[in-house]
Amino acid sequence: MDKRLQLKVIIKKCEQKFGRGDAENWKHNDFNDFSAVILEETKINISPNTLKRIFGKIPTDKYYLPQQATFDALISYSEIDENELADETSNAATIPVTNKTKIKPKNSKIKLGIFALLLIALFAFAYIYFDKSGIDTNEIQLKLSSSEGLLPKTCYFDIKLPNTNENLYIDFGDRSPLINLQPKQKIISHTYYIPGVFDVSITNKVKKLSKSKVFVSTDNEWYMLGFQRQRIIPDNYYAVQVQKNQDSLFYISNNQLLKQGIDTIQPFFIRVCNYAPIKQNADNFIFEATFKKGVQYNAISCNGLVFKISGSQNYIRFNFVNPGCSSRITNIISEKTIKGTNHNLSPFVVDFQKWNTIKLINKDKKLRLFVNDSPIYETVYNNSLGDLRGLFVEFERNGLFKNCHLSSLNGEILYQF
Repeated sequence: MDKRLQLKVIIKKCEQKFGRGDAENWKHNDFNDFSAVILEETKINISPNTLKRIFGKIPTDKYYLPQQATFDALISYSEIDENELADETSNAATIPVTNKTKIKPKNSKIKLGIFALLLIALFAFAYIYFDKSGIDTNEIQLKLSSSEGLLPKTCYFDIKLPNTNENLYIDFGDRSPLINLQPKQKIISHTYYIPGVFDVSITNKVKKLSKSKVFVSTDNEWYMLGFQRQRIIPDNYYAVQVQKNQDSLFYISNNQLLKQGIDTIQPFFIRVCNYAPIKQNADNFIFEATFKKGVQYNAISCNGLVFKISGSQNYIRFNFVNPGCSSRITNIISEKTIKGTNHNLSPFVVDFQKWNTIKLINKDKKLRLFVNDSPIYETVYNNSLGDLRGLFVEFERNGLFKNCHLSSLNGEILYQF
């Protein structure tokens, strides 16, 4: 896989997450801040000058690539997974060169022919690398054998690996770091600190070779989770069972979070969730919630709210943002992924300073989404979600929400805060 194509995709993801627009317009202080944020999240120090080289602000040799540790730190910060990186890299290979990197050949026809041959070679290599890895997936096994605890929950997996020189890893599905598996390893354990339905897989960092699932329940209770980044749980997070206050809503102040070790100056997330298994098909339900957010810490920033409804097989996740930030949105509806980078998702922009009500109706895999009683989105998906497993509402930074409930189409309450 071409690392330069990978780097282009990673740079774009980092730009979107950092939230300060095109890196071409960044100043020295932006790179200082970016370096500090990467160090905080990944524990790897990338100097501002190195970042300037990577982002094209300092001239480099045309074959320049950062060290692998730097490369890995940018992947970790951007939160792009290996499958998405492979897909985006393949797409990037077909995108015309922009004006920023435009080549002016002396003989355009010859250059175009060479470029076409290189492109064909790249796709041929990708095909061989992706589809002919030499590993017989029938020789790989991954099975959840036992578990102990509720929340946190430690799970034990039986594994069987083929005789190969290729590095294999296990991804536990909760955004924790990949673990390198040893050739003759037969068992591995992992502790989950957050509830949900997790896709566990053995991977070679290119594709998933064997899969399993883990369900971590809240035992029909509502929990609040506060954390800086999901990747660094359990190093820094706060979890507590929550109840409504006298105004029938949920809110936790920044002062309370500070007392529990959550740095509210830095980016953080507040998630309110209930994961309890219900014998109800998740392809038919009505979900409704009302929310708003406090004054933004930084007026020139992107802020958001996500809600997710999980089934035993797949899930639905919708993302709402403040004005100017719709390109950051990624919505997932079972097998469908809709990104703000290549779709107009401006209907998902809301005024967080006001109370907003979202309502999602799912009837036989046909979704209709309303915001403040106005329809904003409609789609149909194919792959069933399976039985209901739970839901969460998550604020980027802080917020308030109330009247959160999920019911069957005939009005039976299944989850209610």
